[in-house]
Amino acid sequence: MKRLLRLWLFVTTAIVLSLVIVSPSFASDIQKEEALFFDANGNPSYITIINKSSVAYLSPYELSRILGGSFAFDPKDYNFLQSKLIVDQNELIFKLDSNVVTFNGKNFYMDGPMQIIQNRICVPYSTFKTYLNLFEYRHYTSGKRMIFKPNGNYIVYSVQSGDSLWILSQTFGTSIETIKSLNSLTSDTLYVGQKLIVKKVSINPVQITGIIKWWTYVKAFPSSSAQNLFYLTQGQTVNIIGKQSEFYKISSAKGTGFVSIWAVDIKQDISDVSKPSSYFYSYIPVDTSGDYVSYTYYKVQSGDTIWSIAVKFGIPDYELMSANNLNENSYIYAGQTLKVPVHTVAVHLNEYGVEMLDWFSQGNYVFPIGSVGKFIDIQTGKYFFAKRTMGASHADVETLSFKDTQIMKEIFGGSWTWERRPFILEVKGRRIAVSVSGMPHAGVDGVPYNQNVANRSGGYGYGPNLDTIVNGMDGHFDVYTFNGLRHKDNQIDPQHQLTVSVAAGLR
Repeated sequence: MKRLLRLWLFVTTAIVLSLVIVSPSFASDIQKEEALFFDANGNPSYITIINKSSVAYLSPYELSRILGGSFAFDPKDYNFLQSKLIVDQNELIFKLDSNVVTFNGKNFYMDGPMQIIQNRICVPYSTFKTYLNLFEYRHYTSGKRMIFKPNGNYIVYSVQSGDSLWILSQTFGTSIETIKSLNSLTSDTLYVGQKLIVKKVSINPVQITGIIKWWTYVKAFPSSSAQNLFYLTQGQTVNIIGKQSEFYKISSAKGTGFVSIWAVDIKQDISDVSKPSSYFYSYIPVDTSGDYVSYTYYKVQSGDTIWSIAVKFGIPDYELMSANNLNENSYIYAGQTLKVPVHTVAVHLNEYGVEMLDWFSQGNYVFPIGSVGKFIDIQTGKYFFAKRTMGASHADVETLSFKDTQIMKEIFGGSWTWERRPFILEVKGRRIAVSVSGMPHAGVDGVPYNQNVANRSGGYGYGPNLDTIVNGMDGHFDVYTFNGLRHKDNQIDPQHQLTVSVAAGLR
């Protein structure tokens, strides 16, 4: 059984490495463009437009920061990753790999699905143009894409270096006289940073009709304790013009205000039949550019074993055996020369200064058996030290001391749990995004390693003790980078995939 498992692990590693070689970076069909985004007051910010498979995407997180809105997703929802963007009293809800957006309570189709692209949640750009009324122009001389959130019915622009009234008239399809009139200008002179109204535009808000389900008060603001403005009776038609929390903002013949979402029926023209995404159940590509494998040679010493040599060089024993045409029953002798693979994993920092590593081709070598690392909980900032003592499909890790065990337990709420939490692992000067399970298992503290023992932690029952450090913790706990596999079924764990993504700064 062990031999078959080792063979399976080697084949899995070879397949993963071959995938990495074929796709050394993220996706090759991805292109990025930096655009200037102007808010309603004409304040410019840079925003990244990601073009993938002929569809332009924007990050709703970036958009929310520019427009003063909010964006959040459920960090435990590895099936749908339901995400919510709120801007200007408008609510947009997205689901991973679904092309349906729920805008202010009504379902609409988008030009493509919400996706995760290089660990960034992305939504088709056209969605925001439609539902947030964005306008786009290309700068006449630079060709730079510029996106505008209008101020009422006007586009406000911040003058850039090299601009002139003629250039602006060509950019926005208007005339010099119109721009001067809109801004009461008496001179053609412009200065960098000057705010100008450059165009009047027509806003076409998305129409959403609702029917009042029962007699209800319309409130002055979205709260049940707010002042009553007027009431509506069952069957009356209203226009939905916004959504905040559990209230719709409505307009009616009697006026504008807020009503409970439970008091309004919105007819759905399409049904949201989104299926769970397979994203977190699958291999997630990472950056492997600059990684390579070389070889060195080692002369076997008296007392060496295949396992001890593999640990010495920070590689799995099955990889050492494969490089030398050995198997678990092979005999090695003092003076024998073995060929040893040496994995050089380049540093792959993302914009948050964290590395996103694949387990089999990268993480396994950056955090080899015997390594000690600092585990920093990204939610609380608390940290503890721990050592990787074993593990092939992911890292099996033990805290170094009683104090470290106590801190880890505090981080997980005071009791051991299989909950996955996002951590940063600092090891050998690197910062790695990892997911940690807070349940020690497969051991009894203080009993000799590998001795058969009953009542092993985590419900493992009778078997060999896999606890190697006396630290007040029974057994070891699991640590994953991307694409690690569970021991029980050799499958990718979607919860760990999502948690690693969060640790790496998923937004």
